[in-house]
Amino acid sequence: MNNYIACEIAGIPSLIINPCEKARATVLLYHGWSSKIEDYLFFASTISSWGFKVIVPELPDHGVRGKLNYFDTQVLQANFWNVVLQGVKEAESIATALAATDDIISIIGHSTGGFIAAGALSKVSFLKSAIVINGSCAWVKFEELYRERDGRTPLTDAENIFLKEHDPQYKLNFGDKKRLLLLHGKEDSTIPIASQRYFMNEMSDVSEEYLQLIEYSGVNHQITIGMLEKSKAWLNKFPEAGTPVDVK
Repeated sequence: MNNYIACEIAGIPSLIINPCEKARATVLLYHGWSSKIEDYLFFASTISSWGFKVIVPELPDHGVRGKLNYFDTQVLQANFWNVVLQGVKEAESIATALAATDDIISIIGHSTGGFIAAGALSKVSFLKSAIVINGSCAWVKFEELYRERDGRTPLTDAENIFLKEHDPQYKLNFGDKKRLLLLHGKEDSTIPIASQRYFMNEMSDVSEEYLQLIEYSGVNHQITIGMLEKSKAWLNKFPEAGTPVDVK
């Protein structure tokens, strides 16, 4: 496993994993609910072995900045979207801080981190791609299905409007040639695949060159070797790192 550096980027505790040779580009990697950044060192080192510098930022309330009772259903319901929305803002800050020196080509996220990756791709103009693993890009639809599954009160009009303002489904612009790869277990019981299928249906006019959903039979809420292989192939579609990106 590659050595890592613990630091803060834009005030956010993060880990940096550098490849053995000069980095082709930089990838942001976001972890999931209840995980710590250290839990993703193997995943980050794997990406780094492909030639990329990897940054693993800490999610809000998931480390030195605080903790939650992650497996309490009421705590999850009360805090999930706060973590996601703050995480997206922090991803914007981190990407902007890095952009002066790094060619940032992609953001990858698993589970809650996948929501953040999708949100950041929709808001950061110079992010070129995202890989969302067992997450969701249709936030309103996910919340509707999530509440229905748990027998909860449906979204109010105000809640719907607020969430829609941030929902990648309504914010992503594939005309900017952004690319989005969705990898999802068909048997995922934590973040069911239904909202990703809904997203793909709503985006049916987007070319496969820019948007793909790959489903994995017999897979629950895990990251599989097959997902890693597809992630590597997706990242390898991009040209070698050159000059730093132009932040506008």
